[in-house]
Amino acid sequence: MSETKGVIFIEARIRDDKLNDADIDRISYEKVGVMFNKPSLMMHLWFLTRPKLQAELEHQLSSENLTFELLEEILDDSRMTNEMDGEYKLGPLYQFAKDTLDSLKVVEYMGPAREFTCYTTEDVRVEVQIYSLYNTSDSTAEEDQQLPQAEIISLPHSRFANLWEELVFQDDIKGDLIWVITNILKFSRLGEVGDMNPLILLHGPPGTGKTTLCRGLAQKASIRLNTIYTQTRFIQIKTATLLSKYYSESARQVDEIFTKITHICRQNPDEFICVLIDEVESIASSREFSSKSGESQDSLRATNALLTGLDRTKINSNIIFLFTSNMYEALDFAFLDRCGLIRSIDPPSIISQYEILRTKINKLMRRGVIEVTHPIEIIPTYDEATLASTAGHTYYPGCKLLNIVHMIRSGNVNARSGKEISGRSITQLPEQAILRYLRSEKCDLNMALAYIIKFIIFEQDQDKASIELEQDLGIKLNRERKRKFRLILDDICDSQAADKYRKAILSQSLSASFKIQIEECDM
Repeated sequence: MSETKGVIFIEARIRDDKLNDADIDRISYEKVGVMFNKPSLMMHLWFLTRPKLQAELEHQLSSENLTFELLEEILDDSRMTNEMDGEYKLGPLYQFAKDTLDSLKVVEYMGPAREFTCYTTEDVRVEVQIYSLYNTSDSTAEEDQQLPQAEIISLPHSRFANLWEELVFQDDIKGDLIWVITNILKFSRLGEVGDMNPLILLHGPPGTGKTTLCRGLAQKASIRLNTIYTQTRFIQIKTATLLSKYYSESARQVDEIFTKITHICRQNPDEFICVLIDEVESIASSREFSSKSGESQDSLRATNALLTGLDRTKINSNIIFLFTSNMYEALDFAFLDRCGLIRSIDPPSIISQYEILRTKINKLMRRGVIEVTHPIEIIPTYDEATLASTAGHTYYPGCKLLNIVHMIRSGNVNARSGKEISGRSITQLPEQAILRYLRSEKCDLNMALAYIIKFIIFEQDQDKASIELEQDLGIKLNRERKRKFRLILDDICDSQAADKYRKAILSQSLSASFKIQIEECDM
């Protein structure tokens, strides 16, 4: 019988000053005792370690009649109702959690589809995942020397904090990918090599968030799997260092790095190794195309080395490869055939554009860059903004942001030529606008939205002017080409011969577009 209950995942991040089990154990007996005056509970809490803390939190948060909201921060004291209050939910663990945890957040729901994002403990099972962040690179000097072609980072890391939450896509790409990674590793640990290779390729236009998504995936997987693996190491290959001007050197370097990665996997079977190769087309280009276009044999050897390296490395049960590419059509078929999952990352839709801007603006408000004077100024979701706009509440911040998104779409010159605005451009927009136009000490939300509109108008005017200039130059260039061609013909033969020469060229050696231009010269 299948499980009817859904599951909510709650992530508990340990404070930076409580980074090991001993620190958790040293929380003072007096602090807990004075708070609750229960000797048995006091001693129990005092000896908590991370696994025990996880079990205690799961038990307490699974109490009857508790309600959770997706993305809710349980330790946030600003929540108004008792039912949503952290002290109400955590009971005797509340003060202990406040002293020990930096955050306690509902991050994901998995289960039957639901209309609302509110969940009760009657309908869902609670699963808590405890983690702490590394603050510096954990790679040793010996590792750096052994693997100079890569950057090695221990995860989860403060560099990638909140990265996952800030990524916005139309479909649930994030949820799908994290579960694919989890399932691949789970099946690999069963001791049998599965049919699906642990190779994931994300491809799409530049600026769509492929590399950022890979980093976020590695970070999220390190949290999700920290009860299975003792540590996660993120290895980002610097593809530029693999390409050498010396003959056959590129292939040797590619082979060498896979040999070292295989050694790391086998030497540390209890660690999760996540390898990212960005812009993989530089070492996985189509060998058939390279041969026809006359490229050097070195690039062919590099691709061969990549394929053989993947074949001997992927058999390890503790490794996942992530690849990104801006040039999917240029990739070698044998490489594509080895990828267990291939996903296209498209430019953001209107809904995604709104949510990206909303996330960025709300982040600027949390940082204090944009001042918040009233709770209504918190930017709502796309659906909430659409409802408010339909009701005529155009003065709401969400409605103003909705108009900005439509303004971007309607005025995007590139959209008419099939080129969509990138997620990177959308993400940078609020901060760019404020940096360019702010002339006072403070910036409230209305000012920020006005700056964004002003910035968009300026950029769109610049784009239009640039296109008009290109069109004018193109017309002048075509006229100049026609004039020069006519002068050449007149110079090499008399007028009658020139006429015959024109016809011969038109029928044999010139492109169709240039033939039309020559015919226009005769008019």
